Amino acid sequence: MNICILSVCHNSYKESLDFLKSLKKAVQNSDVDLDLYFIDNSSIKDRELITKIKKDFSPLIKINYLSCQNLGYFPSINFAISNQSINLKEYDLAILSNVDLSVDKDFFKNLKEIDINNKLGVIAPSIISKDINADRNPKILKRPSKTKLTILKNLFRFKLTYMLLRYISNARIKYQNKPSTQISRNRKYSNFGKKIYAGHGSFIILSNNYLNIDSHIDYPVFLFGEEIYIAEKSAENALDVIYYPKLVIYDNEHSSTSQMKSASYRKSNFVALSYIIENYKF
Repeated sequence: MNICILSVCHNSYKESLDFLKSLKKAVQNSDVDLDLYFIDNSSIKDRELITKIKKDFSPLIKINYLSCQNLGYFPSINFAISNQSINLKEYDLAILSNVDLSVDKDFFKNLKEIDINNKLGVIAPSIISKDINADRNPKILKRPSKTKLTILKNLFRFKLTYMLLRYISNARIKYQNKPSTQISRNRKYSNFGKKIYAGHGSFIILSNNYLNIDSHIDYPVFLFGEEIYIAEKSAENALDVIYYPKLVIYDNEHSSTSQMKSASYRKSNFVALSYIIENYKF
C-alpha cells in the first residue's frame, strides 16, 4: 500500500517529533510505503530539529521538508502539492493531518485490512481526545441544514455565545463518545465501518477514489470547515465517508489552534462557515 501524508506544523516541533515517532513505530508493524510531506508554517524555524527530523526517520519514512509562510491548514497543503508537483492520484491513500497527534502502533496494519471499494471516498478514524477522554469522531453524523449552519456561524460572533457553544459541544462529545461507547463501536463497526456525513478535520484519510476527483485539495479558507469541504466533495461525486473506530489516533489537543486568541479563533470559524454557506447548496 502506497500512502502520502501531508502534515502541517505551526510552532509545534515537540509534537511533530512525537507524531513522527508514532508513525515510525506503526510503519514497522506493517508493510506500507510512506511518503511524508512536512509542511512547516512555524514563525521561527528550528533548524537543528529539522535536521533531526530528516535524519532520524529515514529510510522507513521518506520525509520531504517544505518551509512556507503560515498560509493556514488546507491552503498550505494545496501550496505543497503545487510546489512539489505531488500527484496524489498515484497513491492508494492520502492523509491530511495536523502534527499534534500520534497514531496507534497497529494503525497501518488495521488500515490495510479495510476493503476500499469504488464507493469509499473518505475514512474517518477514531480520534481519542486526551483532554476530554472521548472520541472526536464521528464529527457530523448527518448533513446539516443551512439554518443550522447559519445559527452556528452567528454563535461565533460573540465571546459569550462561543464559550457556551464550546461547553455544550464538549459535553455532547463526552456523553456520546465516552470510552464505553467506543468499545461498543469497535465491536459493531470494526469490519464494515459506519457511514457518516463528515469526520474530524485534524486527521483525514482520502482514498484513491477521492483523490481522482480532488487531487489539489483546493479549499481556500485559512482554518476550519475542512471536514465539510471534504464531505461536500464526496457527496457531489457519490462517494461515502466511513467511520472506522478500529483505526485509532490520539489527539494532543490542538497545540497550534490553542495558541490562537479567542477573537481570532471565533473570526476564523465565522469566515469558514460563511464560505461554506455561500459556496454549497444546503
